[in-house]
Amino acid sequence: MVEQGLLNLSIYRELRKLLRSFPFSWSDIQRDRFEQVKVLLNYCYESFDFYRKRFDRVGFRPEQMRSIEEMQILPCLTKEEYRDFTGELVNADPRRYANWYQDGTSGSTGLPLKIYRNRRERAYMLAKYLRALFLNGYRYRDLTFCLPSPHRLSESDSVLQRFGFLRRICVPYTAKVEQIVDGYRQQEVDFLYANRSHLVLMAEYIKKHGIDIVQPRLVCSSGEMMDEPSRKLIEEIFGAGRLFEVYGAVEFNNLAFQLLGQPGFHFNHDTNIIELEDDKGRINRKAGRCLITDLHIRSFPLIRYRLDDWIEMEEGEDAPMIRKIIGRCDDWFILPNGDKKPFHSVYEIMDKEKGVRRFRFIQQAVDEIDVQLVTDEQTDRAAIERRLLAAFNSEFSHGVQFRFHYFDDLPVDDNSKLRMVVSKVERSKPS
Repeated sequence: MVEQGLLNLSIYRELRKLLRSFPFSWSDIQRDRFEQVKVLLNYCYESFDFYRKRFDRVGFRPEQMRSIEEMQILPCLTKEEYRDFTGELVNADPRRYANWYQDGTSGSTGLPLKIYRNRRERAYMLAKYLRALFLNGYRYRDLTFCLPSPHRLSESDSVLQRFGFLRRICVPYTAKVEQIVDGYRQQEVDFLYANRSHLVLMAEYIKKHGIDIVQPRLVCSSGEMMDEPSRKLIEEIFGAGRLFEVYGAVEFNNLAFQLLGQPGFHFNHDTNIIELEDDKGRINRKAGRCLITDLHIRSFPLIRYRLDDWIEMEEGEDAPMIRKIIGRCDDWFILPNGDKKPFHSVYEIMDKEKGVRRFRFIQQAVDEIDVQLVTDEQTDRAAIERRLLAAFNSEFSHGVQFRFHYFDDLPVDDNSKLRMVVSKVERSKPS
């Protein structure tokens, strides 16, 4: 109980600080960032053999930095490298980390990753998450309905929750949809929080069975990029003007967030640095797969961590914003010549087909792609196929064959998400 109380106090302190820093002042962020990065990189160099070797390999000395752009010489950190880095330290002294907070990625890309955070860092990450909620109108006494992974259900209520603050109802995302909907209906929910796939599953089940629900005041989607058919269905069932998205990863928690009624995502410039890397490995200000540096994690620092999500940026009123989150680079198509094709151009094609409610691409081979579609009842499927084939043939070589399959519903993946591209082709092809 004492430990939980200290954690709550740390979260409160971090949250107050983060709320004060928004709206972001780009001039203040730019003024402070260089010194923050220099301190962080000096710490990494002095404290970790892993980073010292990486820095020495490219002749980088943090104390000699003159501009923040100089950090671009540092190699990008892959998930596999980070897993080895943390694993080596934990295995060398397991007792030290026995009581640390642990979380992990789902391993949907074939590489499960365990994340360790001390109490201060855990509070910092939760505060980043809560900031997005409070800026969208969340209140301390709101009742939240959420769909966590099964292992998080073991977490008991905190003292705050026992006194009616930050209350929650949790149903594991592995439960059947009827159990999830039944759990939601047990009480009047103020705030609904889940990934896109589960919000869609809930909405479809409620609509199909004509179930009456009390609409929440707020709906937050995370974990997967939102498409227009999903947004339309979610707002139809749970209420218009209540849905906002947060973008993040287990390694960082919240990285960016929407504000209700506003386009784009506010990136957390005060806590993280984002760089965009194009197909050739060059830094691009407008679009690319994102590299993230966290300014405040010290236990296992993340420096230029390749998150492998394709991002488009735009200039905001002050600080740059994320215009669009396209999707995971792990799910790119592999072409017959070995090149990898990003999904974002195909997403733009699908976004124009208003009669398509859900879709998924299964790449069976370099020249064979199955297109799985869920369409509206009155949709002219033959016309859709003609339009899509014409668009696909302009994006892919004519040696790629597309086969169309229609479903009443698309089953979710083993990790309970619905990936839009699933490639069964070996990913070891040259990029």
